[in-house]
Amino acid sequence: MAVIRSKEYDKAELRLMKDPIVYAMSRGLAGVPRDQMCHDDGTPRFEFMMAANNEYRSRGGEDGFAIGTVAHALLRLLDQS
Repeated sequence: MAVIRSKEYDKAELRLMKDPIVYAMSRGLAGVPRDQMCHDDGTPRFEFMMAANNEYRSRGGEDGFAIGTVAHALLRLLDQS
């Protein structure tokens, strides 16, 4: 599946990766099986995106450029660890 992403989306994702709330959330996801968060192609599942957004907001997060930016930032942080 082709995915079109803007430069603004990528910038928002990188900004969220530096957000202490998102970083803390990523630590809490360590050990969660990837297939619970992603489709086979590596894109985040809708349920994961919504849960990530809701948790981010509940912790006081105010960023989030688009529906998937928090989830994508979390996945990238998990890939780095």
